[in-house]
Amino acid sequence: MKNQFNIYDNYNIYKYSFDFMGEYILSNSKYFLNKKKIIWSYDNREYIFAKDIQFLSKDVLENNLLPFADYAMENLVQTDDTHMSTAITLFISCENIDDILKKQISKIKKRKSYMFGLRGYSSLRLILFDKLTNEFIYNYDSKDIIHFYKEVLL
Repeated sequence: MKNQFNIYDNYNIYKYSFDFMGEYILSNSKYFLNKKKIIWSYDNREYIFAKDIQFLSKDVLENNLLPFADYAMENLVQTDDTHMSTAITLFISCENIDDILKKQISKIKKRKSYMFGLRGYSSLRLILFDKLTNEFIYNYDSKDIIHFYKEVLL
């Protein structure tokens, strides 16, 4: 992961703190004759925020994690001419997850388009890892990357 991501340990932003944050930036461009004549260009970004929590309840999710996702979509996403997409991934590992919460995680969906989609979009990936059962609980937007986390952690 360190080869592809910029890793920042003990990451603090605004009033939120995380064990680490990973930042991935992919830029693609097509040129005509030289690099000054750009035909098209786009950027895809991903930010991973990881935190270890003892007990995850609905209150922690609704009062801490989801408000941070809103904050990140408003303040971290750089919507310039080349922005295509940004994925905000919250990876939470904990020893105890509320059973009611396990059922609700798959239904959480946060997406935001910028300037009617002309400046791209951002989406929330929410992944919970139960350390006691080695079980992953994740939302719909995380389904394409969950195999990566399973390979790394299991």
